[in-house]
Amino acid sequence: MKGIIKFACLSLLLMVSFNVFANGNGEKKSSSSKDEKVVLTWWTWTIPTVEDFEVIKAGFEAKYPYIELQSSVNQMDDYKTKLQAEFSSGAGPDILCVQPGSLLNKYNSFLMDLETPAKETLRQLVPAVVQDAKVRSGGDKIAMAPLGSASTMFIYYNATYFEQAGIKEVPTDLESLKIAVEKLKATFPNKLPLTIGLKDGWFNGDVFSLFANMVEPGITERADNGSVKWNSPKFVEAMELLKMLVNEGLIEKDALGVSVYEDSIGMWADGKAAMHINGGWAIGMLSNPSNVNAEGKPYADRRGDRATDNDVFGAFPVPNFAGGAPVVLGGIDVGIAINKNVEKDPAKLDAALKLLDYMLVGEGREYQTGRPGAGLIPSKIGTSLNKSIYQDEASSKGVDAIVNATNNNMAAPRGVSNPAVFTQMGIVVQNVVAGNDIQTELDNLQLTSEK
Repeated sequence: MKGIIKFACLSLLLMVSFNVFANGNGEKKSSSSKDEKVVLTWWTWTIPTVEDFEVIKAGFEAKYPYIELQSSVNQMDDYKTKLQAEFSSGAGPDILCVQPGSLLNKYNSFLMDLETPAKETLRQLVPAVVQDAKVRSGGDKIAMAPLGSASTMFIYYNATYFEQAGIKEVPTDLESLKIAVEKLKATFPNKLPLTIGLKDGWFNGDVFSLFANMVEPGITERADNGSVKWNSPKFVEAMELLKMLVNEGLIEKDALGVSVYEDSIGMWADGKAAMHINGGWAIGMLSNPSNVNAEGKPYADRRGDRATDNDVFGAFPVPNFAGGAPVVLGGIDVGIAINKNVEKDPAKLDAALKLLDYMLVGEGREYQTGRPGAGLIPSKIGTSLNKSIYQDEASSKGVDAIVNATNNNMAAPRGVSNPAVFTQMGIVVQNVVAGNDIQTELDNLQLTSEK
């Protein structure tokens, strides 16, 4: 009997020794083992693209060999349908991309609060952007980590024409803009100093909001939630600013028949206009068409075989015509969220937080929001876009101006919750430029809101 006990004890000792050797000091076997990969499912709509995911997956899995990324990229309508079906069943992807507004609001209750678990990553981002993420998440949690932002509006200008006209600094207020316009008129009598497309409803709604937030930052959000009326004096003041630009000749009434794409941006790219107003998403236009990607295509999709191919382009925020610092509209364009179910699996949670860090402040960020020609504005403190395709001083400064304004001068989000109100906002802009009575137009906007 003693021999049996002795043999059993020896066998047990050998088993313990083997496990200590295999797992390292007797600790639980690491999830980095090849046969125990942590699988993360990541769903999105076109951002990142299928091609982007291939690059991100290769880089991330090379850094973390024990994690496997599985992606699903869909068109937005299909994406919403898939999310609805999955979350209704209590499942859903581990990682999902969201936008502030209806998409985030609908699935907010299924998403983790990232404020504490992702604290070290979030502290490396622009504080104002992180705070915006919290506001858009309801104010009591951070349901999405900001991957990248977008904003409007900016004045894109032909720096070659500016130099020829003797304009040494970009305009920063109404007076310097008027001086620049007069110099451009004198030097180039056959060119438009400034073109803006006011034919499009989607753009005019933003024009309305921009002028309103010049007068009082955040006023369109307050009107949207009903705490301010759309026909209140501050909105009257904003539309008077717009009317003043028409009276000063900075905005022509002919702009009512001009679309943003391809009319307005085309006139600027063809050298028929010196300045053009658009959103930060047109930032690639600052790249000279001689700069091409791996496929040989210019990063500037509307440059090439144009009269301005050898010209230098730049950009600056639309000045605040009410005085003070310029304001821009927009905010987080794409955020990354983590499914609450992930919290139940410590290994998967650790992997998900590593992915957030990789995409927001690591190599994934450098690829997704930092590579040449990227359209999203990075949120990491002290970073800009990769400026290897913006070699000229004016284009380089233009990129920084768009990035800095997006991260530091955001006054309000684009759009409002009621599509009918947003459409009417655009109609107000068109009618004010046409010369209609401002108060009457705003009264109609308020009636639309009340309906």
